[in-house]
Amino acid sequence: MMDQKELTIIEHLVEFRKRFLAVVVCFFLVFCGSLLFADQVYQFITQGFNQKLIVLGPNDILWIYLRLASLMAFSLTLPFTVYQVWSFVRPALKNEEAGAFFAYIPATFLCFILGLAFGFYFVTPALLQVLLGLGENLFETQLTAQNYLAFVFQTTLPLALIFELPVIIAFLTSIGLIGPGLLIAYRRYAYFILLVLAVILTPADFISDLAMTVPLILLYEVSIAISKWIFKKKRKGEKDGNFT
Repeated sequence: MMDQKELTIIEHLVEFRKRFLAVVVCFFLVFCGSLLFADQVYQFITQGFNQKLIVLGPNDILWIYLRLASLMAFSLTLPFTVYQVWSFVRPALKNEEAGAFFAYIPATFLCFILGLAFGFYFVTPALLQVLLGLGENLFETQLTAQNYLAFVFQTTLPLALIFELPVIIAFLTSIGLIGPGLLIAYRRYAYFILLVLAVILTPADFISDLAMTVPLILLYEVSIAISKWIFKKKRKGEKDGNFT
């Protein structure tokens, strides 16, 4: 009995190692390919400036290429990563749970891209304009390419990750772990946690924290609405006897 249990653990570890290596290899291959397009992505991100941003040395150029390629590789391999997670936990899930998990794979990628777009097109420009305006009469500001990209990453990546909240809530609701009643009951505590997250994930100033908190609260409310819809659909299916 003990030998069979140990064998099962070893099999799980081997399976996990295989899928983890698959994700690493996929990320590395996409990363190498993304390096070829890093200059085009950089031009797209900085197209709003009338002149070229300065760099302080060759290390900055390397840093820019690596960061942009890493972002592209992470974004493009995200669906594959979630699929590997789904394949690993699939034997432990019921059919309806596995189906729900698999259905959220494209939603995970879509929400991540929407978070990046929202941060880049709305949050980043607004924050940059306000912060530069605050120091207009006090400092002579010169943006370097590295500083600007670091600022963009600070305001977009946290939002991209947090935009996954509706997907997570929808999945947990579909498998019965949580419901809309729980989300509503703990709404005030969730707001406090989201405020703390906004403070942690953004630069240390009130404007950045506010700009991050508002979309987080809206996302939570959207998650509640999605949870209500899934919960009603699930209850209706159970009554009709055809919920899968």
